[in-house]
Amino acid sequence: MPESVRGEGAVKAPSAAPPTRSIKPASWLRDTARRPGWLGDLSMLPALVVLIAVLSVLTEGVLTPSNIINVCSQSAVVAIAAIGATFVILTGGIDLSTGSVIGAGGVTAAWVITSTGSVLAGAAAGILAGTAIGLVVGTVAAKLPVVPFAVTLAALYVVSGATTLLSHGKTIAPVPAGFIEFSIDGPGGVPYSVWLAVVLYAVAQTVLTRTAWGRRVLHVGANVEVARISGVHVARTKASVYAVAGLFSAIAGIVLTSGLAGASASMGGPLLLNIVGAVVLGGTSLFGGRGSLLRTAVGVLFLGFVSNGMSLLGLASFDQQIITGAVIFIAASVDGIGRWSRRRS
Repeated sequence: MPESVRGEGAVKAPSAAPPTRSIKPASWLRDTARRPGWLGDLSMLPALVVLIAVLSVLTEGVLTPSNIINVCSQSAVVAIAAIGATFVILTGGIDLSTGSVIGAGGVTAAWVITSTGSVLAGAAAGILAGTAIGLVVGTVAAKLPVVPFAVTLAALYVVSGATTLLSHGKTIAPVPAGFIEFSIDGPGGVPYSVWLAVVLYAVAQTVLTRTAWGRRVLHVGANVEVARISGVHVARTKASVYAVAGLFSAIAGIVLTSGLAGASASMGGPLLLNIVGAVVLGGTSLFGGRGSLLRTAVGVLFLGFVSNGMSLLGLASFDQQIITGAVIFIAASVDGIGRWSRRRS
């Protein structure tokens, strides 16, 4: 039988399927945002406990109720401003204008309070001023092809100069005695400023972990391209975190005005290092997408006890600055090394 005839009725064997390969998504498409977990948020807590234990051995009075209240009271302004800084850093940004906005919010509040005698009107004016400044800075940083470092550095000088002009380079005082009591007295002997910081942290942590806006903040910081593909309005989200940072900086400025019994344009400048340092030290990544307010709270307390312990030990102010800077540098280095190792894996 011819070969051609024999093959007409034959059933052809199915051809072998081509080997399949597992396709990994491109690295720029991976979404590394994670909803903050309690264990990760409290990862710095053992270090805080060890620090307090060491200080208790080196000096007396660290764990007395009065000293603990003192640490919390002195850390309240940094803690409140660090809430806004956390949101900005979670998007991968940075805000160097925080100190000047603290001064602007405090001066605006003090000016309205001394002019009208109304603490509520002054607080509202200060918060409005800080939020407006943050929104303008955020819009510029989000819309223009300029890095946030440059935008916020320019804002630092502009806002500081404008605030100095408004206050004529003077401290605005006096403010009502009842307003000063806000940073001195409170329920259980704990100043109202500390209770305010606790409430603000609870609210901010809930917003970050339980709202769509908080999730968008984490997505933008983790991977901008993934966030954009997912439908997130990246520019609007970035602008909003700077507005939030301005709001919390203004609140911090008002609290600081209460503690100092007056306000000046330069009063927030020295706090910038501690504000950013507390966020980084708590474990929020400078590259964005990873962190929480609980981490920042632990970082604030860590820096607070470091400063308090060095004061109890009688160290000079320049020694304290060196040690504080070294601690923040180590924390930032750990964050960078951790990011590098995750990329390699």
